[in-house]
Amino acid sequence: MNKKNSEMNFEFSLDDISIILTDEKVDDACTSNVTIHIDDKLKQYDCMGYTTDIETMRLIFENKTIRSTSLANPRLNDEKEKERFGVTEFAPGYFVTCFTHTNQENSYFWNNYGKDVKENKVLLQFKNFALNFKDCINTDFARVKNDKICFFNSRWYVGAVNNRKEFEESRYDIGSCINTVEVFDVEYRSNESKELTQDYSGEAHLHLDKITGIDNSIVSVKTYDPTVFGKYKTDDWAIEQETRILSSLLYTKFDKWEYIDLNLYDEFFRGLTIVLSPCDKGSLKEEVEDILNNSNLPSDILNSISIRDSVYKNKPE
Repeated sequence: MNKKNSEMNFEFSLDDISIILTDEKVDDACTSNVTIHIDDKLKQYDCMGYTTDIETMRLIFENKTIRSTSLANPRLNDEKEKERFGVTEFAPGYFVTCFTHTNQENSYFWNNYGKDVKENKVLLQFKNFALNFKDCINTDFARVKNDKICFFNSRWYVGAVNNRKEFEESRYDIGSCINTVEVFDVEYRSNESKELTQDYSGEAHLHLDKITGIDNSIVSVKTYDPTVFGKYKTDDWAIEQETRILSSLLYTKFDKWEYIDLNLYDEFFRGLTIVLSPCDKGSLKEEVEDILNNSNLPSDILNSISIRDSVYKNKPE
């Protein structure tokens, strides 16, 4: 497309233009250019449960991070999550950390999460971080592969991009940044539901009369709504009662990160209850205490952490 007048001569093409929808929810937790939205109904929960193995727990405490996995990861328990019609190509730009919002133990989690060695599993019941998210999770920087630092969308990220050569040779990865963080409950739907079967791509018409100077100048462009990612799972997974932290990237087609490790503040660990595997053979508590003692958490946080046996201990499976 070309337009000329006495002051300018510019050319551009609309052949490859597309419109990608994003969430525009903003609340008091908005930091710089990062949008953080926490669903109000999460305030009703006492804790957020995370079943894992003892070695992963060790990494969480040593690094003070918790992992968010790309929705393009083939190991997702609900493989249909990355198959939203019309927008599958955007799945690599969405990352989830998954918890259960029930404070009741569930044998399903003991049997299916935390790798294969049943006696080495723990249930980490964190206090509900949705109540004080900014005090619990760093929203300036996170980590990606090779312990590179990635930015949340901010003036720091803009500055890094403007000095690309310097930062590309440093410990930072500026290929993209985290643009939006949402915390919400997963909704469960049947395989035939509209949310799981509709096409999330389409077409829109742009009226360019004022740009072209030509009446009825209309161009068709592709539209995509990848904001559906991470929000729905099939009914088969309703037993999980899942709450998620969903991080989405500024460049929605960026596919170089398989995971993002969110940086945790000490406050994230306050009031934590650590539940030992029902299959514990007697050594697990000592391993947990070793992790706590070798962490650099302040004493007031450590003193608030408790360890207990599973309600399923010594009960037949």
